[in-house]
Amino acid sequence: MQNVEQQSRAINGAATPFMEGAFCDTTRRIVVISPFPAQLQQLVSELMARCYDVLMFHHAKEPILPLLQNDLIIVDQTWGTEDRLPFEASATSEFLYLVGDKTTAIPADGHTLVWPSGLEEAVAKIEELAGQSKPSAPESAERLRLKDIEIDVKRMLVFKGGARVDLTKTEYDLLLVLLTSEGVLTRQAIMEAIWGDSYFGGSNSIDVHIKSLRQKLGDDPKNPSYIATVRGVGYRIAE
Repeated sequence: MQNVEQQSRAINGAATPFMEGAFCDTTRRIVVISPFPAQLQQLVSELMARCYDVLMFHHAKEPILPLLQNDLIIVDQTWGTEDRLPFEASATSEFLYLVGDKTTAIPADGHTLVWPSGLEEAVAKIEELAGQSKPSAPESAERLRLKDIEIDVKRMLVFKGGARVDLTKTEYDLLLVLLTSEGVLTRQAIMEAIWGDSYFGGSNSIDVHIKSLRQKLGDDPKNPSYIATVRGVGYRIAE
């Protein structure tokens, strides 16, 4: 039986020098935005084997994106989609658009890579761009606070008074959207921030998630400490 040092992984028939079970003492973070992430599985696997942390999102409107610190953002436009990155998301990261026959307009404000292409060629370009990341955001951007509530943005965890609060992804996104927005948010604005403009559910679904979030935070809607209701409009962070 081969030992760890003798094992290697084959991609497209070519062996790579990265050992199975290799220890990664340093990492860089790459965000991949694609409506069909399974189509990029081989590329993602190769990047992870090269000690990159890879985060996958289906669209560029994820509210957490502007808060993440990344070395590179990859946007898949080979399906004809035109996801545009928020300014905040691209301000501290290089970004790369994957383009193909179905791409309707090649972006002029970022790097491009024709996809599919050779895996080694793609990885070489990604490694080059990831090494050119701009100065990262302040350390405080990784943790947000609301009174005795703390959000660890990097790990997507929420704590109240030091105790962890277990939230669903929708509840987490909802809290993050409210906390990072100024003023009052309408129910429609909240729905678009969390699910995109293609969401067809009723606005009462936001009320349901708000109610659940309040219960988990121990927030009294009649005398709110965290989330206040603005009647006839929507919600805001309580003063």
